[in-house]
Amino acid sequence: MRRKWPFLVLALTLAVGMSVPATNEVQALMKDQQPSQGSASEGMSLDKDGRSRLYPKNWYPGYRDEQGRFLHDFSYAGYQRGEEEIPRTKKNKRIDVTKAPYHADSSGGSDSTAAIQKAIDDASLLGGGVVYLPKGTYRVAPQPGKDYALNISASHVVLKGDGMNKTHIYNAQENMKNKDIIRVSSGDWKKTGAATKLRKSLTDPTALLPVEDTSGFAVNDYVVITFETTPGFLSELGMQNKWSSRLGKVEPLFYRQIVAVDSANKTLTLDIPTRYPLKLRDHITISRTEDPIAEIGLEDFSIANVQNPKPGLGEDDFKVIGTAGYESDNAKAINVVAAANSWIRNISTYKPSGNTDYHILSKGIILDRTKNVTVDNVTMQYPQYRGANGNGYLYQFIGNDNLIKNSKAVGARHSFTYANFSANGNVLQGAYSENPSLLTDFHMYLSMANLIDNLVVNGDAISAITRDYGSSETNRHGVVTTESVFWNTSGQAAHRSKPGVIVESEQFGNGYVIGTKGSVTGVNVHIVGSIPDANTQPFDMAEGIGEGTRLSPQSLYQDQSKNRMDQINLGLQSLLIDGEAIPGMQFLRTEYAHTLPYGTTEPPVIAATPFSKDAKISIRQPSGADGTGEIIITYRGHTRKVKVNFNVAATPVLPENISITPNKAVPGWRVAGNAISAGRSGELASYLTLDNGEVVQISDLNIPVTYASSDETIGHMEGNTFHATKAGMVDIIARCVFQGVTVEARERFEVKEPMVEPDGPLAAVAKVTASADDGNLPIHTLDRDPDSRWSADGKGQYLQLELEQPTLVDQVSILFYNGHTRSNAFDLEVSTDGVNYQKVLSSVSSKKQATYETFAFAPVQAKYIRYVGQGNEINTWNSIVEIWVHGE
Repeated sequence: MRRKWPFLVLALTLAVGMSVPATNEVQALMKDQQPSQGSASEGMSLDKDGRSRLYPKNWYPGYRDEQGRFLHDFSYAGYQRGEEEIPRTKKNKRIDVTKAPYHADSSGGSDSTAAIQKAIDDASLLGGGVVYLPKGTYRVAPQPGKDYALNISASHVVLKGDGMNKTHIYNAQENMKNKDIIRVSSGDWKKTGAATKLRKSLTDPTALLPVEDTSGFAVNDYVVITFETTPGFLSELGMQNKWSSRLGKVEPLFYRQIVAVDSANKTLTLDIPTRYPLKLRDHITISRTEDPIAEIGLEDFSIANVQNPKPGLGEDDFKVIGTAGYESDNAKAINVVAAANSWIRNISTYKPSGNTDYHILSKGIILDRTKNVTVDNVTMQYPQYRGANGNGYLYQFIGNDNLIKNSKAVGARHSFTYANFSANGNVLQGAYSENPSLLTDFHMYLSMANLIDNLVVNGDAISAITRDYGSSETNRHGVVTTESVFWNTSGQAAHRSKPGVIVESEQFGNGYVIGTKGSVTGVNVHIVGSIPDANTQPFDMAEGIGEGTRLSPQSLYQDQSKNRMDQINLGLQSLLIDGEAIPGMQFLRTEYAHTLPYGTTEPPVIAATPFSKDAKISIRQPSGADGTGEIIITYRGHTRKVKVNFNVAATPVLPENISITPNKAVPGWRVAGNAISAGRSGELASYLTLDNGEVVQISDLNIPVTYASSDETIGHMEGNTFHATKAGMVDIIARCVFQGVTVEARERFEVKEPMVEPDGPLAAVAKVTASADDGNLPIHTLDRDPDSRWSADGKGQYLQLELEQPTLVDQVSILFYNGHTRSNAFDLEVSTDGVNYQKVLSSVSSKKQATYETFAFAPVQAKYIRYVGQGNEINTWNSIVEIWVHGE
């Protein structure tokens, strides 16, 4: 385990070449810090040419210093990965909302919601278009049954005004709890069924994935890469006692497009490298999705909300019915969900006549599970409610490789914030933050590898520190980022809670603060976290503190982007060693160090494919197992060389530890955590962590593993299968011997009481399918697990059960997800042949109850039962935990 550098050594190291802050700044820093933290206004000096030691002139993706520290390639952020300019809209193809047949009122005197939405829908039906709002004020509000005022749910639609401070969108509804003024969404990323697993663990950022199967995948497909929060994952972060409620959750991590498929060698090449180690232990899955909505634009207007007149804007008033805080809770100006390659530009909030100071009710722009969205020249100001529960956040990153640039935040709770595992690869560039009540921050879970580039803080600071709010079961913060970079931060004034400090960084593993400038330049990386188990060693790197004016380049994002655009045609799409993907492959990496297995004597064979189909390559193979190979790429008279330096491991790899996890690829275990119902059985999988850092599945090594139960009255083992007998807690012990070394692990599992089921007789179900799902699969409606469900968004989405044989049926019992909080509407259809259906229940609404509900109908012979969802009273989602069919 990495340790914090000794404080004295670190202080002496940072003092070399440091810039000396003003005396009052040093005093403020010392006063503000705990004794164990020390002063963090110091930093290692930049090189003479102003370069960071992590970003020399010959930098390439994958470059590391002697301590293994590296900077990610952030150049992929933004619209079309920064490879294309945002389109300019054409005047002759606009749909003018003030003209027939829409007749939107540009005076603000009457509601224009229906007119503008009709124009948006018409543009969608045409395959896209520009919905144009001429100069004026357009009053909108969520219509009955809707949780948004305006929604763009199809690609190639642009909502365009005449300019900021010319076109005004004014939301006139005071109670906007959980509602949006403008939403861009057609639902979550929708998986299509094609999925595969990794064949090998990956520790370095890579664009080349070795997978089990490439069938079902093609170039340009979109994929979502997910992982499971296994006990091993949590313990690596030191979050086993803080994120225990997340145990067993499947989390989206990376949204990507495929740029190459190699069926022979079983690899997929992604458009953007990964940004965090992917270990087999964590059940990494690559799933093909439907194409997300894309090429959507919001531009050239101002937006605001009528002020809520009620009292109650306190921290926890979001819980108090009848307060302004309650009615403003989670109100969003612009909410973008699961969109790709889209943009928001030239937009500002404004203060409507009648408001005191406020522009909007709570949240500004949320980029939720998005990919490559650009926000440019936007100003979000003065939310009314800045209480707890995520209110008053003006910009929030929850997706991949998005870019917010040249934008401002004023008067927020948090100006800019990052949240969840899927918030990675994002860039905040050339932005400005003024006087938030709390800091710009990394907020919850592990938002890995993001770049804050040239942020100006005026009464603000950036916080990336471990957070502990005390609850071991529900804490959502913990270690909040890793490998994130704060580049050339400028301080006009410090936040009142952090005098003299504009960056505080305590990241998992390494984090980087490079260059600060302005009136306030202090940073704090000497942080001993509030969670003792959290693995935040070593102290984060601080370099060029106070030297930002001579930092070269001034913008990391802009320089990386230029380099990639200039050289990408001289890059590689694939690089294989003896038919296997080389670890850490990136398109423009120019040097690799590759270790061959202990005992290798034959020289390895290099194979490579150029990134550009017009490029040519030649390969000089290594002369021996410890030699060097070279790849020369040629494109239009230009050449580029890639070296691969080989060495043979001096010793065999040995096991460091073993971990145990439920094998949820086969039925048995509950979907959440290490849990199983009494009376059921589930397989176990075990993984070895080797001393070279690799994590391998033991079954791939063909070595035996022995399992034992600590209490056989609760459950017992047969081979690798656990049989649960009665409710209780039990330890399972796994032991194996590899390379003469014995490793053992003990993991806690819970046997829960089985789900209460309706009285029979119940028909046997052979198969369950659905028209769609959001990753919550149809099979979950038959697993008798209250933690799992099937979900699909949209009226008319169906769940279909195929019975084992034709059966006389007369009722179904259904347990609805969140059924105690909302009524669900549906039809029920039956069929004997799967082609011709008759409706036996029409427009039925469920009661609000936590248990299952039974719905009866006249007896009918059926082989197929189809539940046709019509959404619920809150939204259009259909979600079923369990379903039973009654019949002889």
